[in-house]
Amino acid sequence: MKPTWEQDDVQLYLGDCLEVLPALGSVDAVVTDPPYGEQTHAGARTTTGTFGPGAYLDNPNIVTNEIEFESVDAGFIRKALGLTRPKRWVITTIDWRHCLPLESDPPTGLEFIRFGIWEKPRYCPQFTGDRPATGWEAIAILHPPGKKKWNGGGKRAVWSASNEHGSQHPAAKPVRLIVQLVKQFTDGGETVLDPFMGSGTTGVACVKTGRKFIGIEIDPGYFEIAVKRISEAQMQPRLL
Repeated sequence: MKPTWEQDDVQLYLGDCLEVLPALGSVDAVVTDPPYGEQTHAGARTTTGTFGPGAYLDNPNIVTNEIEFESVDAGFIRKALGLTRPKRWVITTIDWRHCLPLESDPPTGLEFIRFGIWEKPRYCPQFTGDRPATGWEAIAILHPPGKKKWNGGGKRAVWSASNEHGSQHPAAKPVRLIVQLVKQFTDGGETVLDPFMGSGTTGVACVKTGRKFIGIEIDPGYFEIAVKRISEAQMQPRLL
């Protein structure tokens, strides 16, 4: 299958990952961010002002994120990840409700290794003030059967990075977070796959750190954003 867009060490496909993945060969690793579940999508909130907990939901500075793409369930994620054919790690930020189903019934060819955490220093407060805020998201860590190696030594499976303002995608992860994951779970020159590319954050992280990248995105609008962001990253100096 020919990529929709290709430049240097980047190949991008516009299409359904369930249709594109079977046509791809093996990759070194997968770093991805699939859509979350229906309950998480429905409860998404963001702020346009600065204020603390105890604010009520009728505050004009609190808005519901307009997540236009469809939510998914653990079965869909299991099926998609089972088609990826990684040589080593599969790292996915994920709805915490989907972690246990993946652990009890992992994708084909993979073992569930650990439940990791993305900790948010600038988290979204609990606007009602009647319960603790969340302040974190889950990261599922999987690997094919066999020997494992990563670049993090004895570090714990907790990564800290604040959300970035001005994103063109309602659920975009910070580049700083994905750069950490790419550098710790892959080596320079390796090929990283993202079957849920969105606005291309994993691709940007791979370009910045000297990895090859293959991305798949079903939405034409987000695909074009990803092309723009990745091509801009290719013109900038790499990170050390």
